[in-house]
Amino acid sequence: MDLFTALPANLVKNSLEKTITEVRSNRAKTLRDAGAALNGGEDEVDEEKEWLGEGGEGVFTFEQMRESGTSVTVIGGNVQAGKEGADVEQWWQWVAEQL
Repeated sequence: MDLFTALPANLVKNSLEKTITEVRSNRAKTLRDAGAALNGGEDEVDEEKEWLGEGGEGVFTFEQMRESGTSVTVIGGNVQAGKEGADVEQWWQWVAEQL
């Protein structure tokens, strides 16, 4: 957040969710195409799929990760150098809380 061009945390989170949605969509299409080729043109894929989020379909949100016991937090922050250098104590406190 120190830079003028830095994005707010909520925009970074939205961008990450959108990108993961696109990756899941592309992966699903690739699996369908590969399954169709293996099955002689049929569109069904019988392989068990491992997806990030709810079944790999629809829009991804980090809230879906809670089902698997994973919590994702996107936060913003900055470090301003003072007389004695940068003070990053608040960052370390956040890291300690997450452990």
